[in-house]
Amino acid sequence: MASKKSFQEKLNRLEEIVEILDKGEIDLEKSLVLYDEAKILIKELKNTISEAKNKVNNED
Repeated sequence: MASKKSFQEKLNRLEEIVEILDKGEIDLEKSLVLYDEAKILIKELKNTISEAKNKVNNED
């Protein structure tokens, strides 16, 4: 089983995908695969941030 990526690793990968897509040097099919990966990463990052906010707010 692969280990879970850290928040920072996911953020770094998302930044890498954005750079690749911004260059516009890959074909449409690869762009769509990267776009889908980015959507998943964004969702996971948002969930992590939301969980952290909830934890902080519940400690008050």
